[in-house]
Amino acid sequence: MTNAQAPTEAAKRQIPPGVVLAFWLILLPLALAGLGIWQLDRSVEAGRLVQTNGQDMVRALDEIRPVAAEAPGTMIRFEGGRSYPASMAVAELEDAVGENDLLQTVAEIRHPFAYVTIAGGALAFLGGAVGLLGSSLAGLSARRSRDQLVRSFTWLRITLPFFLAAVMLGLGFAGVGATVFETMTLPFWGDISGNAVKLALAGIILAGVALYCAVTAVRGLRRVFALVEPEPIIERARVVTEHEAPALWTFVRNLAARMEAGAPDTIVVGLTSGFYVTESRLLLLPEERLIQGRTLYLPAPFLELLDTAEIAAIVGHELAHFAGDDTRYSQRFVPIYSSLQRSLDALYRADINGDFGIAAGLRLGYHALSRFDTAVAHWSRLREFEADRRGSTVSGPAGAASALVRVHVADPGVHFVLTDAFRGNEGHGPDLVAAIATVAAERGFDDPAAHLEDRQAHPTDSHPPTIQRVQALGLGTDDKLLAHATRLPDASVASFGRRAFSDWDQLSRDLSADFLLNASAVRTEYREELKTAAAGVAAPELVVHENTGPMAGAMMFIIVLFGLFIACTYLFPYQMGFGGNESFKAILAAVLGAGMLLCLAAFVFYRRRGARPLMVFTPETLRSPWLSEPVRWDAVVGYQVYATTRFALQLYLGENEPLPNRTRFSFYNKVKPKRRLIELDAIGIRGMKADAFSELVGRYLSAAHARRALADEDLEAGPVASSLGA
Repeated sequence: MTNAQAPTEAAKRQIPPGVVLAFWLILLPLALAGLGIWQLDRSVEAGRLVQTNGQDMVRALDEIRPVAAEAPGTMIRFEGGRSYPASMAVAELEDAVGENDLLQTVAEIRHPFAYVTIAGGALAFLGGAVGLLGSSLAGLSARRSRDQLVRSFTWLRITLPFFLAAVMLGLGFAGVGATVFETMTLPFWGDISGNAVKLALAGIILAGVALYCAVTAVRGLRRVFALVEPEPIIERARVVTEHEAPALWTFVRNLAARMEAGAPDTIVVGLTSGFYVTESRLLLLPEERLIQGRTLYLPAPFLELLDTAEIAAIVGHELAHFAGDDTRYSQRFVPIYSSLQRSLDALYRADINGDFGIAAGLRLGYHALSRFDTAVAHWSRLREFEADRRGSTVSGPAGAASALVRVHVADPGVHFVLTDAFRGNEGHGPDLVAAIATVAAERGFDDPAAHLEDRQAHPTDSHPPTIQRVQALGLGTDDKLLAHATRLPDASVASFGRRAFSDWDQLSRDLSADFLLNASAVRTEYREELKTAAAGVAAPELVVHENTGPMAGAMMFIIVLFGLFIACTYLFPYQMGFGGNESFKAILAAVLGAGMLLCLAAFVFYRRRGARPLMVFTPETLRSPWLSEPVRWDAVVGYQVYATTRFALQLYLGENEPLPNRTRFSFYNKVKPKRRLIELDAIGIRGMKADAFSELVGRYLSAAHARRALADEDLEAGPVASSLGA
């Protein structure tokens, strides 16, 4: 099946993940090991039998040779009742001895492969069982402390590749051992028939596939061991020096001193993202400047919308992570987790190609990572509550709670202005920070009740819901708190940003210019991509025909074959075994003649069917004789091309798009309103394989959607952050 742009359907009932995991990592390896033990027992028994037969044959030859020399015509009776003259008996026995020697050689060669099957199954079982147990125990111990979490995950990072290697290589080599052994069992069946030869070839092919899987698994392991240094966090922001913002640096250093926390080495300000601190590397665009050490990131829009107490609470919260060594914890844990995640994702991409050994390893890897999810969430929750508490000591609980609510109610307005500007609306002017403040003053803020379950965005960590964080501060979401958090900006009062920076307006314009320049470049690139896609189907009309040629050819072959048989029946009756039985020849000719007529009718049917258009592709629509109306390409939201026992194109239409009707009944061509599905069936596509036809459909679909996007001029705000928070 070729699958492209298939829509997401409702989740179907699946086998429980634990059962699937147990099958791949426990049951399958044990089954392979058990198969190997059975093979070993059979190999030992077959070897003993071959050796015994050989000894019996040698003794029989020693007895018969003197008889053959003295009286060659003496009849020798063998087991089974067959008798031969002594001279022929010697020849038969010598041939049997030669065949037995060959079987002895085969038995000796195939015997080690039973051990390969056993060893592979045992290795896969050991890797799977120990990996499951070890990751579960490590996940449990990770709940004791954050240090134990880092130690446990470090242990997992070191050992997991070996567990994966054991599973993947074990299954691969067990498959090779089992298939090669069973293939070499065929000579013991006696005379090798045509079917046996086919089975032998199939076994060799299976062994080759298994070996390929094992080799591919080894190649995949290189990705697991290549746990490279994580990429830096990318931000479109600017470094703020003490000269550019003396009041800000003084403010931050005073907070750090009061909290007995280390001050940041660098402060950067941007338009997107939320407040955060990090000791990970930070790549600043558009300068492509790499920042290392302790960094405090501040979003300019919120420096305009929050008051001093709220900003003190948020910055205090972030500095508390420095005080509690949280950033070093994140610096130690997050790179290990993300690098291992990337390695497993690389293996997943390999598994798409069908490597069953990698599939088993993937299940173990993702299961091991999942064992730490609960522990990570637990410690993340506690560290955020503790950081909130410490941050509230410099602003008061009310300021901290107000900050938590205000960043969420202000976020939609910030996102609206940035998204609108990104799409090319120049009405906000060159200063987007000022535009955000203006929009907030004119439109106000969202109902805070709709945002109390929101979580703060962060590039490396997760946060508890806002309502829980407010409650942890010992406060409730009363009217006073919500009224303060949703207050309108007061133009008569200088914002925190204006008081903290030497030239706040210039910094805001510079950040806005960086943002708008990037937005313009992204829009231009996107528009060029749309133009390229729209130009992908220049032909006004493309007629696709069904590939009925093979079926028509098969019918003609049968007609010719039947005709030759009838002719031979009359021209060579005695050679064909009919003799002078004229009535039988007439009946046979009538039956075959009827068959020829049926095949001729089928031949004409397939020829006419192949001459009619199966589908007609135009830049705007797809037409089919099975559908009453054309299907607009821009109404299609996904498609699939199936090429199994039959060939089919499935088109999924949008919810509000009209579905055509069928022109006549068909078992295979269908319109399913509930699934919004159109299915067009065929024997095949003339001149195209399934992949080429799928690519053709995808090209027409992309072109139609590209033309529609260009017409609407509704460019999506690609890199605009969807959430800005503390």
